[in-house]
Amino acid sequence: MKRLQYSIGGMSCAACVSHVEKAVRRVLGADDQFTVSLLTNSLSVIPSRELSPKELELLEERLSHAIGSAGYRLLTAPPREEGKNKAFHQSLVRLILSCIFTLALMYVSMGSMLSLPQPPFLVGVENALPFALVQLALTVPVVVLNFKFFRSGTLALLHRAPNMDSLIAVGAGASLIYGLIAIFMIAKAGNDHATVHGWLHDLYFESAAMILTLVSLGKLLESRAKDKASDSVKALAKRSPKFATRVKCGAEERVPVEEIAVGDEVLVRAGELIPIDGEVVFGQGAVDESPLTGESMPVDKEPGHAVHAACVLTAGAVTVRATHVGEDTSLSRMIRLLEDAAASKAPIARIADRVSAVFVPCVMAISVLTFVLWMIFSHNVEQALRSSISVLVISCPCALGLATPTAITVGIGRGAKNGILFRNAESLEKLCSVKTVVFDKTGTVTEGQPALTDLFAYGTDADTLLTMAYSVEHLSAHPLSLAIRRAAEQHGLSPLPVEQFENEVGVGVVATVNGDVYRVGKPAANVRENLNLDTIASPDRVEDGTAVYLRDAADEQKILLDIAWLEQSGKTAVTVTKNGCTCGVLGISDRIRSDSKDAVEALKKAGVQCRMLTGDNARTAAYVAQQIGLDGWRAGLLPEDKERELAAYTKQAPTAMVGDGINDAPALVRADVGIAVGAGTEVAIDSADVVLSGSSLSGIAEAFALSRATIRIIKQNLFWALFYNAVCIPVAAGLFYPLFAWQLTPMIASAAMSFSSVCVVTNALRLRTVSLLPYSKASHSAACCEACEQPIQKGENQTMLFQKSTEQTYVISVGGMMCPRCVAHVKSALEAVKGVSAVEVSLEANTATVTATAPLSKLTAAIIAAGYEVKD
Repeated sequence: MKRLQYSIGGMSCAACVSHVEKAVRRVLGADDQFTVSLLTNSLSVIPSRELSPKELELLEERLSHAIGSAGYRLLTAPPREEGKNKAFHQSLVRLILSCIFTLALMYVSMGSMLSLPQPPFLVGVENALPFALVQLALTVPVVVLNFKFFRSGTLALLHRAPNMDSLIAVGAGASLIYGLIAIFMIAKAGNDHATVHGWLHDLYFESAAMILTLVSLGKLLESRAKDKASDSVKALAKRSPKFATRVKCGAEERVPVEEIAVGDEVLVRAGELIPIDGEVVFGQGAVDESPLTGESMPVDKEPGHAVHAACVLTAGAVTVRATHVGEDTSLSRMIRLLEDAAASKAPIARIADRVSAVFVPCVMAISVLTFVLWMIFSHNVEQALRSSISVLVISCPCALGLATPTAITVGIGRGAKNGILFRNAESLEKLCSVKTVVFDKTGTVTEGQPALTDLFAYGTDADTLLTMAYSVEHLSAHPLSLAIRRAAEQHGLSPLPVEQFENEVGVGVVATVNGDVYRVGKPAANVRENLNLDTIASPDRVEDGTAVYLRDAADEQKILLDIAWLEQSGKTAVTVTKNGCTCGVLGISDRIRSDSKDAVEALKKAGVQCRMLTGDNARTAAYVAQQIGLDGWRAGLLPEDKERELAAYTKQAPTAMVGDGINDAPALVRADVGIAVGAGTEVAIDSADVVLSGSSLSGIAEAFALSRATIRIIKQNLFWALFYNAVCIPVAAGLFYPLFAWQLTPMIASAAMSFSSVCVVTNALRLRTVSLLPYSKASHSAACCEACEQPIQKGENQTMLFQKSTEQTYVISVGGMMCPRCVAHVKSALEAVKGVSAVEVSLEANTATVTATAPLSKLTAAIIAAGYEVKD
């Protein structure tokens, strides 16, 4: 159902949220869902069914009336950014003026005690009345500037729904009224200097002004902190470009993005934001996808590749055919996810809801009781009034109300920056308690498509063998042939002309190449079970994930051994024969993702069990489970079997399911937390609670770390908000005054109250910088890195395996370099690109000369990422 979003005017604390929720609950049906957020001052409603325009209008009228009766305002249109900025500047002006008048008031009221120079007409008991009237004159502007507290607080009291503004209004109002009474008594006393002197100490104007000023300061700081908490949503919204260059009949036209339709072609140049989701149809370039996936390095794009809105084309120029526009783009979906999640309420927030519902009435009752008890035991009106006002002012339901939503919003925003999207606050909270993570195999732990992983060449070289296999298979549509074709194309090989091509169903394909008959398909002989597989040597070389084994000559025993080893490793063996003699064996499998093992190790470090459910065969499942270190696995499962397994796991402990396909959707729904890989199907993504925008599994460990950090911050906030009130209210009431002479003045109480709200929000903002690395990366030694980078060579067959890209020298014109430090920045950025062997940067010529095997797009992207401009 479509979510209805409204703004609520007049909310200031957790008690306000409780009152608005009660009002909304009286209007909506039992099946309707809604959330009231103090952080965004908003009401989010999800009706249980689709509403007609007339029904929607009626619902809004009823909501407006109910919320208005509670003392608040329903705004159907959310405030614009310009309006928010204007309101902030108005608040800032009011605060500055309040500070000026309050400082002047403090100077007048406390000047004589501090021996500060003062006008003669304010000095001495005989000038008591002018002294009091000047204080009143300085207090009135502060009251007028901050009259919103009195208006809001009084309305809340009249509606029998007291809130934090009610506490402020009563506290400051009591100080003001008592000061007016003191002026009346001073005027009435006349020349009775003793009476006048006594009432001079009961002028509480500075307390009233200071309370209002400090509360305004706290509100302003709190407002800025709350805005920072929702910066992620704003930043994403700002990434949507307003115009696009549409290409129609060979002509370019600049049009608003709203006019782009599905199927239109859009030209995107280097440095521009991609305005729509689509597919590259012409050109090449490098795209910064970090806004959606969190991946920092630009990704090369060419015809046939998908691109997404909000990403930046850092180099090159591409023409994109639109597949999703407007509200259907990845950017729009992400913004909706973030807004919905920020507006949702975590189960842990119910603690604050229950407390805040009765908090303000209890505080007001404690204040009255404090006044009565002090009058009974001390008969001191001044002491009784000071204590009761301090109780009203120091109480802070605002901090209690902000404890959870601020942390939730910041946590969800931090996740979005890292390519982790939480659908709601409940999933963010649930994830931290998960004890078991269940993975799907195909497309989740593995890459989801067959790839050439091993190549055994008998009496020939790797290039020749792969070229012949490619020549035969490039006419076939079999999934295994796609793996061979991709591997050959990746290494720059081209197919040779073939004759008499024949597809033998279930066996393979046969074709004549250069007069020789080649057959590529299933092994002709059955593999014996008693072969010693330990005799398989290390590969002669590893290139782009394909291990190559070079054999001197074809030997039946060796061939059977190699085939058996491939099958035991969970791979499909494909033989290549030339005129009936085997010249090679190819190993094809769904390659395990490079980060799957790291992700599993990271989760285990976090104390989480890792298991796998797959529809694949047991042999392949066992091999994959062993390679990445899983705690257990089940194979040969249908979608309903996966769902049944998940139901059993969830009964034992909180369980998360990670998947990407349509067949994973039932299990994702059944799990306590469903996690979808962003490269997966729409059905899987729609069924999940957490979506990883990229295809990397490292985001799972980061999501765990973020969830645990967020819940830890929420618990800290709730503890300190409750502990603050539990400690400060008794001190403010004077409970410890008879024993230790501890007493809080209303001024100190107002400062403490404002400080508590700011502390809660600031503590939540720590989530923007908290480290997600404790579980996100498994240790990776330098030796391992060297092994990854340096291909293995052994024996006498140290031959070049696949043709490598040749080095080229580029001269790039760089703009923005102004000093030797700029030269160093550009040079270090280029040297960090893989494949760069030499870099020379000239400040005089503003050029960078680079020798590298890396493509030009990666070099220009590195320069742009360093903060400089590529001119040519």
